[in-house]
Amino acid sequence: MSQQAPPPPAGFPHPPMPPGPAGMPYGGPPPVPGYGGYPPPPPVRKSSVGKILGIVVVAIVALLAGLFALLVVFGNPSVTADQVEQQIAQQYGVEAGQVSCPSSLEGEVGATITCTGTDAGVTTPLLVQVTGVEGDVVNFSITPQ
Repeated sequence: MSQQAPPPPAGFPHPPMPPGPAGMPYGGPPPVPGYGGYPPPPPVRKSSVGKILGIVVVAIVALLAGLFALLVVFGNPSVTADQVEQQIAQQYGVEAGQVSCPSSLEGEVGATITCTGTDAGVTTPLLVQVTGVEGDVVNFSITPQ
């Protein structure tokens, strides 16, 4: 009969490690979080598409605002609908509430709007036409239709 081999020692197949300095197991202090193991992943590179798109949008808005300001400063003068209504009322001797104009009158020679005047229950269309522009002054004629 054959003899049986004694059981292997604990930690088989590797022999147990001796304690480390100052009695710490396995030869050293425990690892500090963030050190040892795998290196940290490389930083994620953010896309610059959003930043570039934002800059382009801001530039377009600034350009449009500048063009609008130039048109306001150097554009053709205009006469508001209220001012035209008051001029018509004064010329025909009626109250301004009896005259109605649909929009302002652009300060460009030949521009027209058709207003309406009401007197004694009769409504009359009035053609308002720009006859001349001198700086900020718009001259216009009023013709009943």
